[in-house]
Amino acid sequence: MKRLSDASPETEPQAEAALRLLGALKEEALRHEAVDHPYLRALATGSFEDPRRALQDFAREYGGYSSCFLQFLSAVEERLPEEQKRILHENKAEESGRYDEETLRELEAAGLRREWVKGVPHPELFKRFQRSLGVEPDAAVDPSSPVARWRDELLHLLNNDHPAAAVGALGLGTELIVSNMYAPVLRGVDRYGGVHPEGRSFLVLHALVDDSHAASLLELSARIATDGEARAALTRGMRRALDLRAEFWSALHEDALSDKENAA
Repeated sequence: MKRLSDASPETEPQAEAALRLLGALKEEALRHEAVDHPYLRALATGSFEDPRRALQDFAREYGGYSSCFLQFLSAVEERLPEEQKRILHENKAEESGRYDEETLRELEAAGLRREWVKGVPHPELFKRFQRSLGVEPDAAVDPSSPVARWRDELLHLLNNDHPAAAVGALGLGTELIVSNMYAPVLRGVDRYGGVHPEGRSFLVLHALVDDSHAASLLELSARIATDGEARAALTRGMRRALDLRAEFWSALHEDALSDKENAA
C-alpha cells in the first residue's frame, strides 16, 4: 500500500499550482450533479407522489452509507504519515460526538440542544432521524443495492488508489459538498416529514460542522498536492466520489419515479 512520502516542503511554484487547482476543483465540485441533482430538488419541493414516503426511502437507503463514514475516515488516515493524521483527528472526534465548547454554542444557536448531540455518535443521530420518519434502523443492506455499490467502490478507492486520491475523494468529493447537499433534504424534511426537532439533528449538524471538516481536508489537500501525480490523483479521487454519489441519487430518483408510475 502506498503512503504519502515524507517529502521536503513544497517549492513556491508547486504551492501556487496546488492552490490554483484547489480553487478550480472546489468550483467544479459545487456545480456537480451530486450537489444539484433532480432527486434532491424533488425531495425539497415535495414533487414526488408521496413526499413523506420518498423521505423515508432516502433515510432507509442512505443509512447504508452514513453508518460507514467513520470507516471511510479511518481508511484515509491509514494512508497518511503521522504528522498529517492529526488533521483528521477533529473530524473523527466529532463523528463520535465529541465537540469543543465553541461548536456546541454554534449548534445551540442553530436550535440544537447540546444534550441532543453531545456524546452521541453520528450513526446514532442518523438512526434517530430514521426513527423520526418511521424507518427501522439497522436494516440489512442488499449487496446488489445502489448504496452497497457506492459504499464498496468508495472504500476500495480510499484503500487502494493513490493517497492523494483518497484525500480528494473524502475532502473535495465529500466533506466540501455536504452542507450544500443536505440543505434540500432538510427543506423537504421540514415541509413534509413531520420530524421532531431532535430527530433532524443529524441534518442540521452536518449543514454546520462539516464546513470545518471540509476546511481541514482542504488544508490537507494543499499539503499533498506537491507534484503532478498527486494533483492528478486528487482530481481523480474527487471526481470519482462525486460521480458515485450522483449515481446513487439517480438510482433513488428512478425508483421513486417508478413508484409514482406504478401508482398511477
